[in-house]
Amino acid sequence: MAEVKGKFIIECVYGDLFQFSLYANNGQLLYESREYASKSSCASGIETFKKNLLDEKTKTRIDKDKNGNYKFIIKNGNSIYVGESYKSEQSAINSAESTKRFAQISDIVENK
Repeated sequence: MAEVKGKFIIECVYGDLFQFSLYANNGQLLYESREYASKSSCASGIETFKKNLLDEKTKTRIDKDKNGNYKFIIKNGNSIYVGESYKSEQSAINSAESTKRFAQISDIVENK
């Protein structure tokens, strides 16, 4: 049976800035990065993201925002990753776990 993979997509946004997004195999957006000045720094950001998610010092928490929705926050040192908004706390927890899992097995695709 084939491994279930998601994908990282690197896109040019806002003119000459680059951003990566991580999608699950079903197309659900799991994480969207900040902007990077170059495609190579964006690709490097993916590697840092993956490394930080594996680090045993990384902490994950779920916070409720001002609209009553839940987001995961993954922190490792000065690196902070904030997920999408979800109606339920359990959905945010599931998304954090999916993000950690898919980050390690997903391919990188450039969106032209």
